[in-house]
Order: sequence, then C-alpha cells, then structure tokens
Amino acid sequence: MFQKDLCTLCGTCLVECQWMDVSTSDAKRFRKEMIEGKHTPVLDNCITCYACNEICPNGANPSDQNLELQEKYRTLVPKETVEAIEAQNLFEGELGEVPRADRVLATCSYEKTKPELLQGELYDMPRVGGKPFLCWSGFPHLGAPSVQRKHLATMVERLALTKAKEIVCFHVDCYSALVRTTHDSGIDVPFRPVHLAEYLVEYLGNNNDRVRPLGLDIAYQRPCTSRHAPDAEKHIDELFRMTGVRRVKRTYDRENALCCTSVRLLFGKGNEKEDREKNVLDAKEAGARALVYFCPVCGDMLADVAAEHSLPLIFLGDLARAALGEISIPI
Repeated sequence: MFQKDLCTLCGTCLVECQWMDVSTSDAKRFRKEMIEGKHTPVLDNCITCYACNEICPNGANPSDQNLELQEKYRTLVPKETVEAIEAQNLFEGELGEVPRADRVLATCSYEKTKPELLQGELYDMPRVGGKPFLCWSGFPHLGAPSVQRKHLATMVERLALTKAKEIVCFHVDCYSALVRTTHDSGIDVPFRPVHLAEYLVEYLGNNNDRVRPLGLDIAYQRPCTSRHAPDAEKHIDELFRMTGVRRVKRTYDRENALCCTSVRLLFGKGNEKEDREKNVLDAKEAGARALVYFCPVCGDMLADVAAEHSLPLIFLGDLARAALGEISIPI
C-alpha cells in the first residue's frame, strides 16, 4: 500500500529504476503528479518489478502507487482482457475434501505445470493446489492489483480449511501474498506462512548427518515478489550455506537484482533478450558455475540465454535434494 505521508518527493524511486531513464527533476514531478492521480510516462514504462519499493529510502511503497494508477488508466492490459483472464482462473464446482494436518504444502499451480520440481522426500507432506488455491499473483503484473486483492480472502479461507498451523509456500508469490498483500488488504491469516527456503533449512537441519556440501559457486536470480518480503532473504542465504554453495558477488543481485523480463517480453517493452543476456553474463563473469532460480517463470525466461552461455539452471529446492544425495546437479 502506498504511504503518501512517507513520500518526500525525493524522486529516488524513479531515478534509480533499472528500466527507465528519468532525471531527478522529472522524477520529482512525475511522483507529485501521480500523487494527484494523474497519468505520467511512468505508468507506460513501468514493468511491475516492485524494485522501487525497496529503493524508496522512506518505505513509502511507490510501486504500489504505480500499480494502482496502471489499473486506473489501463496502461498495460484492457479491462476486458483482464476480466477474461480472471474468468479463466476462477474455480468452479465443489471444493471437495482437503487434507488436515499441522503443516500443509501449498503448491499454487505448479503441481500441474511443473511437477518435476515437486519430486522427492522434501515434498512428501499433505498438499493443496490448483485453481482453488491460486494466489492470483499474475494480476498486479497485468496492471490489475485489485483482482488479486479481491480473491485473496477466499484463498486464505480455503487454506484454513486444512486446520494447519503452518502453510509451506512452494511459490515465492504465494508467500509474499500471504505475508504482505493480505496485511495491506486487512485480511486475517489464521496460520503461519512458511517460506520454502525456511522449510528447506529446517529439513536439512533435521537431516544434517546426510547433508553433503555441493561445493559450487552460484548466482541467484531473485524473484520480483521477493521485494515484498525482503526479510526472507536470510533463509535463502542460510540454505546456500547449508548446501555448501557460495553466492557470488555480482552486479545484479539482492536489491539490485534484475527482473527476468517476463513482463517486458509480454508487453513488448524494449529488447528483453538483451537484458537477459546482461543478467546471465553478469553471473558468468562473477564466477558462477550455475544460476539458481526460485520462481519457475524466471527459470523459463532465462533458460535459452543461460543455455547459450553454458550456465546450468538449478531450481532452489533442487539444491537441498542434491545435498541430500537424492539427485545430481547438472554441472
């Protein structure tokens, strides 16, 4: 949620944007006009990567204002198209029986779309997923954040039917939605959302005698929605430590991470292949022997360029599986 009272019109959020070239004077003017509810070039050029929420020195959440105005002026996707996509994702029919357990895994859509990522002992627990449990995270990227807010309460209610004390979020977007968007929307969450990396760290700790360090230098592709819950970055770093991989120091990491450019590709906003190339080469030049991704969309987006540069892609959870000896790392 944009915090108008915290915005000092310093313009930092736009001056430091990786996707727009905005002077300090224009940045201040654009943000002032946007606070007044006006359309500015920012709305046409923003690729919804959420970075400016972290960039803002005062925690005003300017990205949230960008999204609200992108929806008001429909700068990304027409209303009719948004409504059609929303209808396609709605769950119809009876929910059926849900598992009951103290801890449940929420797989969002990925049990069907990326089943290979959910194999092995790590994920051997009661789970829910599919349309009834979608977090609707794609809609802010369409410039329609209200659609996600509209459906989140129902998602939480369905997850609560499990009576779980903890919901392990396989997808980073689900975690961000449950810890941040629900809070901003005034939705009570009657269970503790657990970041996948936090769960993996716990699992490895409970099986420490089986862990074999991988001894690998990696680069990390940080997902956009991680910026909604930056405190979870400590779990990522601890997972890397426990699996024996070193996160190389590079230009495009942590607060300076580059979006995978999926939205840029979708809306034809510039040469996204050039940006992906820049991202992968940055990892290679920093000494990474593999690129670890969390969001499956990031993995899909970077796959072709990473292959061209012989940089293997590894899903975050597969680091834990490999350290336990369940699978081999493709190096």
